[in-house]
Amino acid sequence: MDNSSLIISSNIIEIRDALGLSQKDFALLTHLSTSTLVNIESGKKSFRIKSLDGIINFTTIKLEDLSKSNFAPPNNLREILTKKYKAVTSVCVLLRQEPSIPYCIKYKMLPTNFLNTPKETNEIKRFFLDMGWNFKANSLHTALKRMSHLVKISPHPEKNGTNLYSKK
Repeated sequence: MDNSSLIISSNIIEIRDALGLSQKDFALLTHLSTSTLVNIESGKKSFRIKSLDGIINFTTIKLEDLSKSNFAPPNNLREILTKKYKAVTSVCVLLRQEPSIPYCIKYKMLPTNFLNTPKETNEIKRFFLDMGWNFKANSLHTALKRMSHLVKISPHPEKNGTNLYSKK
């Protein structure tokens, strides 16, 4: 696969993360099969540019932007599209459901000062519970480990087997 396709694949993942949607729900909203979306996101198989039409039409993000290595979706993309599709019940139902954990970490927790000081998983769980999202501590831990480029993970100095998380 060429470099531009890998950039597009990465940017599609960023868009889906910015919306807080599963692959299944994003595929549904963009009129793609889940397997096609998985192939696009994996970057392992080539895809036709035409396959991106549903993503471009739904998000109104241009192909030119998707092709940029420095692309970043708007931080409020979920809110923008919820407003845009407010009259389309099927879209609103998906955009109003509980978002994914990576979305919550990247777009709701990291922009705050919450992780300026190290926190344990249970403290992060309470942060999201206050927002109405009840995530399991183990699921949070797994998501935070996958976001090591954004979150510093260090062993708790006093509690064996416990990690502390802070902003990088």
